[in-house]
Amino acid sequence: MTEQTLSQYISVNRRYSRSVNLERDLETPSALEGYVLTNRSVDSLRRIVPQFSQKEGNRAWTLTSVYGTGKSAFAHYLSALVAPANHPMREKALEIAETALGSYSADYQMLQANLPESGFFRAVATGSREPISQTIVRSLINGAEFFWKHRKGNKPKIYRELVDLQVEIQEGRQVDNQQALQLVKRVGQAADTGIFIVLDELGKNLEDAAYQGGTEDLYLLQQLVELPEQTDTPIYLLGILHQAFAEYGQRLATVERNEWAKIQGRFEDIPFTESAGQMMRLIARAIDHSQSEPLSCALNNYAQQWFTHIQDAIQGEEFSQEIISEVYPLHPLSAFVLPILCHRYAQNDRSLFTFLTSAEPYSLKRFLDEVSIKSDILPTLKLDQVYDYFIEAAGMGLASRPNLQRWVEIQDLIADAKHLDRDYVRTLKTIGILNLVTVTGELRATRHLR
Repeated sequence: MTEQTLSQYISVNRRYSRSVNLERDLETPSALEGYVLTNRSVDSLRRIVPQFSQKEGNRAWTLTSVYGTGKSAFAHYLSALVAPANHPMREKALEIAETALGSYSADYQMLQANLPESGFFRAVATGSREPISQTIVRSLINGAEFFWKHRKGNKPKIYRELVDLQVEIQEGRQVDNQQALQLVKRVGQAADTGIFIVLDELGKNLEDAAYQGGTEDLYLLQQLVELPEQTDTPIYLLGILHQAFAEYGQRLATVERNEWAKIQGRFEDIPFTESAGQMMRLIARAIDHSQSEPLSCALNNYAQQWFTHIQDAIQGEEFSQEIISEVYPLHPLSAFVLPILCHRYAQNDRSLFTFLTSAEPYSLKRFLDEVSIKSDILPTLKLDQVYDYFIEAAGMGLASRPNLQRWVEIQDLIADAKHLDRDYVRTLKTIGILNLVTVTGELRATRHLR
């Protein structure tokens, strides 16, 4: 085999090279390509979708987990499911479900039985440091653009008002809670169907509310949740958070925090954290091996050897020889540890898929572009390079962040050893990463995992 870079055989799927943007991708079926229905996403569908056909019951949810775990992608998928029947977005979403679940499965039948035939008015927006009322109105404007723009006949009065309001907001107009609430009611009446409001990055609105030092802004969320009891068209609300609702209000006084807790109680919180095994499957979907046939024999031997070597160390997870092959060129331990590391320590711009797709130093993409295959020896991206990405390249500013004392201690120890042999330092980095994700069990730093 002539010497070639790994990028000649392996690449990163284009679907993972950009993150989902709910506003931009609401009517883009291609944005659903490659979406994986994981155990967590199926469980979330079970908790949300049956409520669409109930006259009473919960109609407000929050998805909560750290950056890079697929919350926005799931919200985009759910928004596609509640498009009208025969809409390209809904057809694509159901096709994904049928392939993943099987047409006769209970979960697929649950979707078929509870999705609204006429679809919902889909109001989506990405939050920012602004009052929640502003974000809600933007979601209505976005929804109206897709719901009425291409429909035949005269547009309802509320549509024209929203178009004009968009210009006024861009010029600096502020919309208060009561105005936003009335707009939601009127949109529901004009659309004559349920409204599905999705607020991505809702935490930024909560940060703004906490900074303003009050709870009035959050009452709009409570009023929206209570609207189904007052209107003929149900209102469903899905917020996406990176930490628990109450965590955003830690700077508030006790009385205000209690009020926040009451409002949070109106929402059913769904922790959106996948197992390490499931995340490895997502990593595998992101890595394209379609051109790697010349490596197949060497890759099969590599995967078989490593599975035999470490299968006892990763018990209780969906771990197999096939997965080891599919996540290559990530070393199997790197693929297993990366999701855990990102979940516990990563910043917003240090998500798992940023590591896989960006051209930053020490990223997977850079590894593919720079590393060559010599003979039949397969190079792998090992844990010491994972350390280099998060510490050396990412510049995480660990000393200024809470609960990262172990990071700081490990970084200091490795910095003190930089004058030593290169392989010795690489070993220290590997031990350091393993110590960050586990201190007990078979996955701890041992000779067996060398």
